[in-house]
Amino acid sequence: MVGFGANRRGGRLPSLVFVALLVVIAVLAFNCWNASSRQALLQEEVAELQSQAKRTEVARGRLEKRNSDLMGKVDSHKKQLEQKEADYSHLSSQLQARDGQVKKCEDSKVKREGPRGRPVSLQP
Repeated sequence: MVGFGANRRGGRLPSLVFVALLVVIAVLAFNCWNASSRQALLQEEVAELQSQAKRTEVARGRLEKRNSDLMGKVDSHKKQLEQKEADYSHLSSQLQARDGQVKKCEDSKVKREGPRGRPVSLQP
């Protein structure tokens, strides 16, 4: 009686199966190499993006500090402006009071001197 493996030669794979296995191994090796090289490129890109993120964070910190300094200056200038406006208002009111006093003096002088600028005599 002939068994299932009677036609085969003593433990050797047929050449077609062997070639197919070699092709599968070659495809897997190529895919592995391709994935490895792509992984290396992606790792370089990640490292570059991380360094760019660090530079951006440093620049952001500098800009935030500068913004804070400028906001402090703005507040200082606002206080100075408010003080100068208050001083201006005070001086303006003093000037108006002095103008009023000058006008009163001129009016009293006109009353004393008469319409022609000569002193008025009180006796007839």
